[in-house]
Amino acid sequence: MGANWRPIPDDVRGHARRLTEELRGIKDRSGLSLTQIGARTHYSKASWERWFNGKRLITEQALESLAITVDESARLLKPLLELALSEEGAPADPAAPPTPSTAPAPATPAPATPAEVAPTRPASADDASPAPAAALQAGGWRRHLRTAAIAACSALVGGAVGAYLAAPSSSPTTQALGTHAPTPVVSPPPCAGVGCDGKDPQSTGCVKDERVLTTDHVGTIVIYLHYSPRCHAAWGGLTNAGPGDKATVFTTTGDQQTALVHWGYDNYSMMVDASDPSIGLKVCGTPAKKPNEGVCTLELSVPAGS
Repeated sequence: MGANWRPIPDDVRGHARRLTEELRGIKDRSGLSLTQIGARTHYSKASWERWFNGKRLITEQALESLAITVDESARLLKPLLELALSEEGAPADPAAPPTPSTAPAPATPAPATPAEVAPTRPASADDASPAPAAALQAGGWRRHLRTAAIAACSALVGGAVGAYLAAPSSSPTTQALGTHAPTPVVSPPPCAGVGCDGKDPQSTGCVKDERVLTTDHVGTIVIYLHYSPRCHAAWGGLTNAGPGDKATVFTTTGDQQTALVHWGYDNYSMMVDASDPSIGLKVCGTPAKKPNEGVCTLELSVPAGS
């Protein structure tokens, strides 16, 4: 059953409205709360609230993060996002100029007698043919045809996206928009072990195979210890927090990285080296209002075989 959503604002129309509805459908199917989606994607709960309620258009990076960590079908919304962005930024289509009427052709005079034939004179501007008016009329038709073609293409793309998302799918690699999903290519990690130290797990892509090794609570704050087997690196995170709250990941080798909430409800730290199975890892949460009441998770080693 879907969430009890607020009505989408009346000023959200067209592709932006359709995009908001599809995003809500993805969230409903996932069964996750805003807080859980925020924790998995590393975007704040407040940001997701704005995107799911149509207050802002979602960014392409956030849509990709949603696809990686929540639902692969979110990638199919990229064409709809592009249409919504172009619709939002495109100037209003000016009204077509009124089509000028063509003057009726003058009546054919009766044949003149030789005495009535006047001397030949050069043609004046008043004798010009109605060809310019006809050309303007043809231009107006071309304008209407072009506008209709653009509208038809937009409707086809939006309809194809909606039909795919509405139909049951057994695999996220099902055909979409008439194209085959590319065959996954195994590529080396963007960084590994000590090479990931101090780097962002989101921008490097290490978050793609992220595991949560353990969690704990500091009051209402939830702290996390994240680990990437592909990158052999770990990082800390926290949710349900407030500005000034922080979570720090520590290693037994003396390395540490801190996630500090500047605004919103959550954040994550940069990575630390976790390539050696003998390295111990833990995360400690510190609330800004009660810094002496911090809590740490149990110290863990990297999972065997990872």
